[in-house]
Amino acid sequence: MISKMKIDKADHYDDIDNIYQLIWKLLEFGKKNSNSDMHQGYLATHSARYPSIRTVVLRGVDKVKQTISFHTDFRSEKIKEINQNNKISLLFYDHDQKVQIKCSGIGLINNKNDNSDKSWQRTQSFSKKCYIVDKAPGSTSDKPTSGYKKEHEIELPNEEILNSGYENFTLVSMEVSEIEWLYLHRHGHRRAKFIINNKDLVKKVWLTP
Repeated sequence: MISKMKIDKADHYDDIDNIYQLIWKLLEFGKKNSNSDMHQGYLATHSARYPSIRTVVLRGVDKVKQTISFHTDFRSEKIKEINQNNKISLLFYDHDQKVQIKCSGIGLINNKNDNSDKSWQRTQSFSKKCYIVDKAPGSTSDKPTSGYKKEHEIELPNEEILNSGYENFTLVSMEVSEIEWLYLHRHGHRRAKFIINNKDLVKKVWLTP
């Protein structure tokens, strides 16, 4: 089992095809390993007032379908923003390897459908608990709050209560259209861009870092 993927300069420094394969390996590794820096990414959406960015957990990676996905609450602002403008970006950064990956594409909202149901069945109980809060995430409060009922703050609720959270549980999948890679190195950084259309890689170019 790999504890940390080692990225050797000689393997990909000037090899754009190697980089593209490595991008998907790193994302897949991040999805599976909670200790990976890429287990969490930063989601950017369009807001009416400001650009919005927040941390999300990487929950799905599919190189064949060219999709990556995360979970959220259907009542959250990010869902409203994706409904208004479904062009989104996800940024990942591995501090040890000095690698940044930015994925951009179209956000697809899955709530109470086959895709969300399958993801819900794979979700652990302590994660399901996030979706049983009475008020929507971001709601104002006159005092510090977890959002949970007092009896649920410490103890894990029973299955019936946990499953009530399915109403709010949402899987957001991004159909990836562009990927940018940045590798920081003392001999000179490397940056590349990949364009995807209809699940196929149609263009790959080097960029000036």
